[in-house]
Amino acid sequence: MIQGTHMRVARPTDRLDEVVRFYRDGLGLLELGSFTDHSGFDGVMLGHPGQAYHLEFTRQRGHQVGRATTQENLLVFYIPDTEQWSRA
Repeated sequence: MIQGTHMRVARPTDRLDEVVRFYRDGLGLLELGSFTDHSGFDGVMLGHPGQAYHLEFTRQRGHQVGRATTQENLLVFYIPDTEQWSRA
């Protein structure tokens, strides 16, 4: 990896509160930051402090993004423990 590289995966959603609950409460990611009404956008960044990645979910006020274009539009987390997966 190139030194100083940071990966950000950004995704718009119509269900910001639900998405944040899933990744934060279900998968245990931490809320690294958030913003409200930044040029009409609200957003939340999730991840783990000090790691070279984070997820950013945004909602544009007064705009509906709908569903992902295909069912193959995925973000995959591998959780090997079945019980842990079920709780998440």
